[in-house]
Amino acid sequence: MGFMGSGKTTAGKQLASRLSYRYLDLDEFIEQQEQDSIRKIFEKKGEPYFREKESKYLRDISHYEDCVISTGGGAPCFFDNMDYMNNTGMTVYLKMKPEQLVSRLKDGREERPLIKNKDDQELLQFIRDKLIERETYYSKAHMIVDGFNLNVSELLNQIRAFMEQ
Repeated sequence: MGFMGSGKTTAGKQLASRLSYRYLDLDEFIEQQEQDSIRKIFEKKGEPYFREKESKYLRDISHYEDCVISTGGGAPCFFDNMDYMNNTGMTVYLKMKPEQLVSRLKDGREERPLIKNKDDQELLQFIRDKLIERETYYSKAHMIVDGFNLNVSELLNQIRAFMEQ
């Protein structure tokens, strides 16, 4: 888990491959179930509807075994999702600085409902504000790692060590 643009999908796919686990992206699962894009769900039905569905589908997929799940950046911050994730699996927060996130997000903001139509300065301020709001949830993760210089082999070793405890 982590903020949008932190590398959750990339790291999740690589981890799943190295562990010979199934990979699931919660946002992609929602799009399949709702038969619409996240962007269009936000536009047509609003964020509260999306967050309710996100929580429901998180619970639906959390029962899969041998699975790496990437959540959307906001998923841990609604309802009791963070506590639920911690109780049903191992959580990893890919932490990044706001400026690092801007560099990754600025070219693809049209596809992301929460940052669409924001200029670079507005995007930076939005990320700063959201990280302040979300850090309480993100910091509850079992592991916190640097998402900017992420080494998946090193992360895998840390995960294995954590699981052996």
